[in-house]
Amino acid sequence: MKLTLQILAILLASLPAVNGFAAVPHDQDLVANAKKEKAVNLYTSMEARESRQIADVFQQRYPFLTVDITRISSNRLLQRIMTEQRAGRGIFDVIITSGLEVRYLIKSGLVGSYISSEAKAFFADSKDPQGLWVDVYSSLRVFAYNSKIVSREDAPRQYEDLLAPKWKSMIGLPSKEYGWFATVMRALGREGGRKFMEGLGRQQPHYRPSHVLILQLVAAGEFNMGLVYQHQLERYKKLAAPVELAPLPFATKNIHPIAVAATAPHASAARLFINFVLSKDTQTLIRGFGRTVSRTDIAQDEIGKFKVVVEEIELADRMNEITADYDKYLQ
Repeated sequence: MKLTLQILAILLASLPAVNGFAAVPHDQDLVANAKKEKAVNLYTSMEARESRQIADVFQQRYPFLTVDITRISSNRLLQRIMTEQRAGRGIFDVIITSGLEVRYLIKSGLVGSYISSEAKAFFADSKDPQGLWVDVYSSLRVFAYNSKIVSREDAPRQYEDLLAPKWKSMIGLPSKEYGWFATVMRALGREGGRKFMEGLGRQQPHYRPSHVLILQLVAAGEFNMGLVYQHQLERYKKLAAPVELAPLPFATKNIHPIAVAATAPHASAARLFINFVLSKDTQTLIRGFGRTVSRTDIAQDEIGKFKVVVEEIELADRMNEITADYDKYLQ
């Protein structure tokens, strides 16, 4: 992962900056112009079922438009866009992927600016003031425990509680969780974060490739505790799995922004699609997938359970430093 990020940084540095953006028509002109364009190309790392459902509803509302979806992992998506750009083929119109990848695209000049009329309804820390991106959905990273092994009274309530001797070799962590690592360090303060990560490393946590695998192993009792995605935890609880949320004071929020290509082949259709995705109706649909959203006018119980600390997309600018710090303490 570290090598991949370094390679991506080198490749992005070699891309020419795209100067200037096409004029954005007024909202009332978007539909008329989009009719002429006939399609919108969506590149996304969102789950295939979810992205397809959003596209289908969009096409029902605008039957003159077809949504062509390219759905692959965030790293591969970034590599594909760079390859197409270097070949002089700008294909994507809209991207929905993780914040770090969007940051790389911004720095390379491949993302344009568009302030949707829907953006005003979003939390300030979940949108770019210059209109470069708005969060479509978020994944909250939380700790879950096995409720058959750990009592509610024994569950950790502060991050420092995870450093108690009883948790040694009992914690599962996803491998190479750089964003979570850097955000917790920031939330706890530089010195407090350093002490916590140093102590966590001494706890000899077990590392696995994904959050869902950690959750499965916590549910199976292989680990007493693990770092997981909150929406996946809620799904497992509905299936009567013996897993519960640890009542820690904050969770980190991994955003997945939407952005328009600086040279979008279907510029009006792209902006129309962004307005649709950010609308309250579509955000409510995404909320129905079990996702956390960033619109202030949609009620979400989990946000009231703890403080939410956003993983800043600018972490991409310091990734070499972050991975070096991570390697000092973890894995």
